[in-house]
Amino acid sequence: MKKIVIGTFLVITTSMYGQITWSQIMSWKNKTIKPDAQYNIETEGYNVRIYEFTPVTDPGSICIMSFTNEKMGMYCFPKSKEALKKK
Repeated sequence: MKKIVIGTFLVITTSMYGQITWSQIMSWKNKTIKPDAQYNIETEGYNVRIYEFTPVTDPGSICIMSFTNEKMGMYCFPKSKEALKKK
């Protein structure tokens, strides 16, 4: 009986709030980090958003991610000596 109730609850919840995938469920336990900086770039016809962050596994690097409504890009490189001193 419990299985039927739980199954029905999951079906109703999923249909009401959209599909929940296994990867979404597993990502709920992931650590969330805040970007070091975030800003928009003024462009004509595109909403370009930039996020700069320090990777958790490599604090000596910096990564920059750019997003538009259509594309995403990312580039990582070593931090400068001045940036490392600011820590």
